[in-house]
Amino acid sequence: MKFRNILTAAAIALLPVVASAATATIVVPAAGTGPGANNSHWQSELTLHSAAPRPITVTIEFHQGAFRLGPVDVELAARETVSIQDIAKTKFGLEAGTGAIVINVDERNLRHLAVTSRTFNTAPEGEFGQDIAAVNANDAIIAGQIAALTAPSSVNGTRFNFGLYSVTPATLKWQLVRANGTIAASVDKSYGAGEHAQYNSGIEALFGATPENNDTVYARMETGSAIFYGSMINATGDPTFVPGVATRDDILINFGVDDDENGSVDFKDDNGDGVLDHTVELFTGAFPNFFRIVASGEFGETVQLQIVSSPSDAILVANGTLQTVATDELKGKTGEIVVRATVGGTTSLLTIPVRYR
Repeated sequence: MKFRNILTAAAIALLPVVASAATATIVVPAAGTGPGANNSHWQSELTLHSAAPRPITVTIEFHQGAFRLGPVDVELAARETVSIQDIAKTKFGLEAGTGAIVINVDERNLRHLAVTSRTFNTAPEGEFGQDIAAVNANDAIIAGQIAALTAPSSVNGTRFNFGLYSVTPATLKWQLVRANGTIAASVDKSYGAGEHAQYNSGIEALFGATPENNDTVYARMETGSAIFYGSMINATGDPTFVPGVATRDDILINFGVDDDENGSVDFKDDNGDGVLDHTVELFTGAFPNFFRIVASGEFGETVQLQIVSSPSDAILVANGTLQTVATDELKGKTGEIVVRATVGGTTSLLTIPVRYR
């Protein structure tokens, strides 16, 4: 009897431990319902298809500004397709409003899921609509990148709306870039995690400027991550979707690390790709580590530095010296400290590989 109990206990110990499933997030950055400009009337349809050979459940929220409506669960049978008409109204009770559809699904089921959406205007002449692509939150535009939104080539009779869904807390600089490359206006904004914002006739509303042919709107990400979109609507109420395209205007930064702060550069970024060509060794424990980031612009310009991310707590003190305190939990791990470098209003990201001892 004792032997049997021992075998049972051993068998239980060998059973796999089921961890809670990680969640993936898919975002349709623009959706809505209700009346719009020029007697238009809008609604969004969401279509979900599961290729899984078994039922799966997705959870859907509607983010309007800083508010979240829902969640509601939608169960999909094996290989089932479900279309939700006028989702903002039928699932979330909105009579009028614009926001983002946020879909959460177990990460292991993400590979089975196909998400499409259509936002359209109903008019006496028929429906005029556009597809709005669903975006994995992991593919959002991040600090150091620019979301470029190209406005209409002809502004006559056309309005340009644009906006974003902020995946994480984000700060950014909106810029209005004319066709000849000049920056006509800029506005600094901050958004909370999960916040949606849309600027209708955005060049007028956000910048207080008059639209011109072939304008481009930049969303220059400073911190955080976000998904951007735009929509060009002509005089008939027919929209054309404009994706926020990830671009960069990195400047060349000459940088290295003075590891022992003796005034000489010990490790360099020789190929100019913004990544230090050496891994900096850091010690774990209660005492801080110090090293100095030495950086200048391509022509010797002064560089302003700001920490974007670090595996351990880190701050910049005088003259580019970085102070970091690494806890024992980081011992044996590697990571990257990312620093934003700014020269004359233009930014670039510098990456310092680190190893914790």
